[in-house]
Amino acid sequence: MPRQHINHDALIDSVAQNLFLTLPIFRKRLLHMDVIQREFHIPLSHVQVMAMLNDNGSMNVSEISRRLGIAKPNITPLIDRLIDQQYVERNRDETDRRMVNVSICPAGVAELEKIRDKMRTLVGGWAVLLSNSDLRALNESLQTIYRVLGTTLPNARKGTNA
Repeated sequence: MPRQHINHDALIDSVAQNLFLTLPIFRKRLLHMDVIQREFHIPLSHVQVMAMLNDNGSMNVSEISRRLGIAKPNITPLIDRLIDQQYVERNRDETDRRMVNVSICPAGVAELEKIRDKMRTLVGGWAVLLSNSDLRALNESLQTIYRVLGTTLPNARKGTNA
């Protein structure tokens, strides 16, 4: 059952405004995903799938779709491309042969480690401009964003025209 909130129009307006302000900063200044995509020739969605499989183990397509908030018909061709690159593979579930799981391959683990190393280098490049307390605060803020939004927003678009 969804939580009932007292009307917080000013807070909601502030969150919306802060999203508008921070999203471009995330994309350009923090993530540098254009650098990752250019250097590794791999879209962010592919990296996300590989990272999720690496961190959480084998999953079926429905679970990948749900966790990433990407429609199942869009996940299947994405996984097919990752299979073509030998980064992931499909396996029949040993307990239920009707189920097919996707798992990361050694080549995918190796490529993901290269991407994570590049991300560490990129973050290290701009992190030196922050004080230790600001860097800690940023890390804690990101952890909070993941904790709060990572489990509650996949279905947030229901009931909207988005």
